[in-house]
Amino acid sequence: MKRALFSVAALSCGLSACAGGPPRAAPGVDCSAEDGYDFDVLQPMEGTTAQWFPFGDMTPGAMDAFEVREIPGGRCGSSAALVLTSHGHTDWGGGFGEYQTAAAPVDASAYEGVSFWARATGFGTSSGFLLTINDRDTSMMGGVCIQRMAQDVAAGTYTYNEGGMLVPVGGALPGPDDCGNSFQRPVFARREWYLHRLPFASFLQTPNPNRIPTGIDRSGLYQFSINIPKDSNIELWIDDFGLYRTQEDPP
Repeated sequence: MKRALFSVAALSCGLSACAGGPPRAAPGVDCSAEDGYDFDVLQPMEGTTAQWFPFGDMTPGAMDAFEVREIPGGRCGSSAALVLTSHGHTDWGGGFGEYQTAAAPVDASAYEGVSFWARATGFGTSSGFLLTINDRDTSMMGGVCIQRMAQDVAAGTYTYNEGGMLVPVGGALPGPDDCGNSFQRPVFARREWYLHRLPFASFLQTPNPNRIPTGIDRSGLYQFSINIPKDSNIELWIDDFGLYRTQEDPP
């Protein structure tokens, strides 16, 4: 997860500057946005949040919190959503990861990309975040790069920072086979509920030596995370997080 540190920092100005304005009444939800697609909902958010965890820099007073809340009035048959709240980070930012795919990696070979419903509301004034995917080549749990990382730690070229992330010592570049160069793309939530469909091809890595030119290995997705840029003040609602594909014979 080490790459998230500088990738969030590099994009923080652009994302956090895109404030969504003061809260306002949300218009009606367009449930027909799901027409013509098949979905594999990995996390419907109707129950526990135990599979999620917060992380962030050590800014005093910063907060990253999450909980499942009832959706006022419901949304297309869904009654609850995961609400992520983050503010007060002034170093590299904060975020939220999930354990579910780490425990049971997802084979997304038959799907085009990631889908979820989202809205930015409440007290927050920011709406931008980075959605991150770790596959079998970039995650330590994938078994491909973990041996090299163990060697790096033993050699003293990598260390754990105060946030528990592995980072190169002295700001050195990662090695060609190192873990951590996750696939990411920026997302801007709207004030109203909106169905985001993000093709796998739109997720990119930073141009470091451990970049994988073949893109995401869809046969083994090991973790998703939501990275919040520094100086953000966001309340983000996420629902029906999963995968999508276009129907072969849509109605």
